Amino acid sequence: MLQKKILYWYKNNGRKDLPWKTTDIYKVWISEIMLQQTQVKTVIPFYNKFIGKFPNLEKLSNASLDDILKLWSGLGFYKRAENIYKSSQYIKKNHNNKFPVKYEDLINLPGIGRTTASAILTFSKNGKFPILDGNVKRFLSRLYYIDSKLPVRDIENKLWKLSENLLPNKKTPEFIQSLMDIGSLICKKSEPLCLKCPVSHDCFSYKKNNIKKINFKKKVFLKKENIWTVLIIDNQERIFLTKLSYKNLWKGLYSSPIFPDKHHMSKWINQHNLQNYLSSTIWKFSHKLSHINFLFNVHICKIISDKKVSLMGDNWYNLSNIKFGTPKYQDRIITEYINNYD
Repeated sequence: MLQKKILYWYKNNGRKDLPWKTTDIYKVWISEIMLQQTQVKTVIPFYNKFIGKFPNLEKLSNASLDDILKLWSGLGFYKRAENIYKSSQYIKKNHNNKFPVKYEDLINLPGIGRTTASAILTFSKNGKFPILDGNVKRFLSRLYYIDSKLPVRDIENKLWKLSENLLPNKKTPEFIQSLMDIGSLICKKSEPLCLKCPVSHDCFSYKKNNIKKINFKKKVFLKKENIWTVLIIDNQERIFLTKLSYKNLWKGLYSSPIFPDKHHMSKWINQHNLQNYLSSTIWKFSHKLSHINFLFNVHICKIISDKKVSLMGDNWYNLSNIKFGTPKYQDRIITEYINNYD
C-alpha cells in the first residue's frame, strides 16, 4: 500500500527535527508563510529569530510592521511579512487574539490559500486536509504520469483529487510531511533519486522510463532593468535612508534613495544640494528578484558639512545599528562601502 511505504520512509528518513515541528498553530502558521516560495534551509534561521522575538500571537499583534520587516530583512517576498502583520491585527480585532482553527476562518486571512490553510490545520492537529505545494505536485505528477500538456486547471483538479484520495486517516501530519520531504529530497526537479524512492515500483513515470521534469508554472523571462542609487554618509558615519516606494517592490523597507534612471537621480541630488559631495566613484552589481534582474549603479555621497544640505533630519541612522528592515541590496551596498571606501 502506497501510504504505508511512504510513512515507513518518513519514519526512517523524514525531516523530523525542523524547528516548527510543533502543534502550536501560531508557530506552524509563521513557518508555513515563511516557506512559501522559500527553501527550508533558508527559512530556518529566520524562523528561529522571528519566534525568539515574537514567541506568541499576543507579542506579534503588539508589534509594528517595521518591527516585523526588520526581522524579515533578507528573506525576500516582503508581501508575506505584510500579510503576517495584517493577519495579526485582524485576529486581534476579530478573534480576541486567538488563532482561528476553522478552515473557513483561516482561508480568509491575507496570504493563506488552500495548501497553506490545509498545512497549518493538519500540522497543528486541528483537522486532516490534503496539500498540494510545488514538491507534492511534482511527486504526484510523476507517480501517476499526469499529462503536462493538459490545461493547467485540469491538472490542478486531478492532483488535488489524487492528494485527497491518498490521505490516510491516521498519522496524517506525518504523511503530508513525508510527501513534501520525498518531493524535496528524492523526487527533485532534475536528476531525481528514483533508486531511493520508497514508491518507485509504483511510479508510472519510472515504469515508462520517462522521469520528466515537471513544471506547471509558466516560464518566467527575467526583465533587465538599471537602477540608480546614492549612498549618503555624513561626517558622523550615519547613513541617510528613505522608506521605499519603488514599483511596489520592497514595500515598507528602508533604503538609500533609488531612482529609475540617472536623470532622476541627478535632479534629486541638485534639489538637495548634494552635488558638491558626490564622488566620481561609481560601482555596479547585479541583484535578482523572481522576475527582474536589476543592475545597480551606486554613487557615494560623503557629506563633510551639512550647512546647505536639505535632507530630512530624522532619516539618519547609525551605520552599524539600523533598526529597520532593509533589502538585501542595501546590505550589500553598506558592506561594500565599509570594506572599500570607509
